[in-house]
Amino acid sequence: MKAIYLLSNVILLAIITSSCMGNKNKEAVIPPAEVEAPMETPKKECYQAVIEKDTITLSVDVNSVNEFTGELNYSYFEKDKSFGTILGNVKGDTIFADYKFESEGVTSIRELVFLKKDANSYVEGHGEMIDANGKMTFKDKKKIKFDSNVVFNKIDCKP
Repeated sequence: MKAIYLLSNVILLAIITSSCMGNKNKEAVIPPAEVEAPMETPKKECYQAVIEKDTITLSVDVNSVNEFTGELNYSYFEKDKSFGTILGNVKGDTIFADYKFESEGVTSIRELVFLKKDANSYVEGHGEMIDANGKMTFKDKKKIKFDSNVVFNKIDCKP
């Protein structure tokens, strides 16, 4: 009986030892930690155009893929003001945008285009406009002219 008891203990000890030894050779697998990409901080830029007694202020937040959002406010001397949001993208030295604005209690959408004049200024483009499904757009983008007196110069953004 002692032999059977001793033999069963030896077998049990061998099983326990082999299972522990088997785990020694295996490396623990630790799943890689998921790290969220840092939130993108858009670059805020502000511009202003002054034409006699009229002032136009543009502020935009540009992200790394050259999309932007912002505000555009036209303050005309002794006339109704228009103010609204601007949404668009930058292609090379040109900004194409939709301006959704309110003037005299009416909300409208108008296409805008700006050409970079130098490091600190943009010139607003102008051309023949047509109504396309409730949005005023340029009739022919190839005929847009950038010879207007509406020049936006970079200014410090107000907090």
